[in-house]
Amino acid sequence: MSNELKQWKPMVTRKRAVRPTDTSRPDEVDETGAEEKTDTDRNMAVMFEILRRKRQVKLESLILNRSSFAQTVENLFALSFLVKDGRAEIVVHGSGSHIVSPKNAPAASSIASGEAAYSHFVFRFDFKDWKDLLRN
Repeated sequence: MSNELKQWKPMVTRKRAVRPTDTSRPDEVDETGAEEKTDTDRNMAVMFEILRRKRQVKLESLILNRSSFAQTVENLFALSFLVKDGRAEIVVHGSGSHIVSPKNAPAASSIASGEAAYSHFVFRFDFKDWKDLLRN
């Protein structure tokens, strides 16, 4: 066996050939301006119509779905948008019950100027609370 050192050849890098890729074109979307309403938008419209007709509604009767916890949460979610937009208000009645009533939403110019501000509310609600509401 001979132990001769071999001379290393310098490594040559080649440029890779650019392979054409298939460009796929997605189907064109028909944007005629008519946006589809989401479930939350529909829930908000129905809820606001109820508030407009009845003027004052107990919170429990507005959001509670006795057969579905998930639907109750969806209703609470829709109500949160109505309150945020200034189209509904929640007031705690003297007896401790929450009363929801409709409001006229502020104009966009008054929100932009700072006269009116968006309002939010925090509402703790879990499965145990839903079960308690079912008993009442």
